[in-house]
Order: sequence, then structure tokens, then C-alpha cells
Amino acid sequence: MVATLTIQGDSGSKRLSDTVYETMLDAIISGKLKPGTIVSEVSLARQLDVSRTPVHDALRQLAKDGLIKQRANHRAVIAEFTAADIHDLYQMRKLLEGEAARLAAKGMDRATLARLRETAEMLAENREKPNWVELWANFDEDFHSVIAMASGSPRLWQDISRYHLLHRGFNKLSTTPEGLEHALAEHVRILDALEKRDPKEAQRAMVDHLQEWQAYFVNHFPKKSSD
Repeated sequence: MVATLTIQGDSGSKRLSDTVYETMLDAIISGKLKPGTIVSEVSLARQLDVSRTPVHDALRQLAKDGLIKQRANHRAVIAEFTAADIHDLYQMRKLLEGEAARLAAKGMDRATLARLRETAEMLAENREKPNWVELWANFDEDFHSVIAMASGSPRLWQDISRYHLLHRGFNKLSTTPEGLEHALAEHVRILDALEKRDPKEAQRAMVDHLQEWQAYFVNHFPKKSSD
């Protein structure tokens, strides 16, 4: 592996494999790890000063997300990840999470809704905290997860959960507090619809929210040097 990697952010609040995943995602999206680069579990574990288990788990998830491919000789290599891939990813999220929000609006419990709104208000009032982006990422992950669970469809929830690490990683890359504040307002709009038990509006608000992020990340995805 040519690039030198170090653990990104605070790993104390989440699984070490998730931290390794986010570190790898950052390197892939930024171009630090280029398509075709061979990834060695042993080398990566040594660079990040972790055991091979979290590295193995992270690489397995990266492969599921299409960011790493296994060659015939079982060597893992960095896959090419393009703006078109991001577009397709968010197309899937709009379909899945729009439906989840529609179903959740029919009976999501009030205590969970109140907890989400309380956290949203806390974030709105504490924008100057140095770890605000990390707090936002935690809230956003929880927000989308509990709505998926509230859909009442285990299969739908599982399909949505498949993207949670990739989604969390994007949240922490190429974003600004200003942009996330706008996303926070979109979350509040979704909460309003869920509290009103309005399935159509909940679905529309969720799709609108994801569509804005789709456009944002497609436009901010690093262009290839040959483009």
C-alpha cells in the first residue's frame, strides 16, 4: 500500500472496525488510495496500529459497498468509485428510506419522536461545539436507523442499514457546519410529518432531504485528474 494512513477521529464512541472503515473511505474518496491499489490486511493493521480483526471486518464491509474488489488471487484492491456510483447509491436510499418514512408515519412511537426532536434542538443550540460534526453524524445515523426500524419491515430496515457506514462516512467528508445546519432543518421537517401521522408528507420530506444530499455529494465528489 503506497499511501500512509492514520486513524481518523475519535474511535472511543464506536466500533474500531467502523473507525477503520471511515479512515479507508476518507482515503478512497480523497484519492489518497487510488483505484487498483492493493490493500494488505497486515500492512493496514500495522499502519493503523490495530489488530487484523477490525481491519478484516472493515474491508469486508467496504467490499459489500463496492469500494474494494477481490481479485482472482484473493488480493483486495481499491475499486473505482465515481460520481455516478454516488448518484446510484442515493437513488436506492430515496426509494428505501422514502418508503420507510411513509410506513413509520403510521405509528412511530411518540417517545422516540420526542427524543429525536430533543437531540435536534440540542444540536441547533450548540453549533459552536468543536465536535459538532461528530455529534451530527451520530444523530443522523440514529435518526435514519430508528425511522427504518419504525417502518415495521425487518427486511426494509436491513436493506437501509447496509448503507449506514457509507452514509456516516459521507456525512463527515466534504461537508460544512453550514450545510449540516440546513440538513438539520430538513430532519425537523421529516419529524413534523411523522408527528402529524402524515405518510405522504413524511415520504416526500425524506426523499427531498436525500435528493439534496445526492446533488451535493455528486457535485463535490473529487474529479479525476484526467477529467
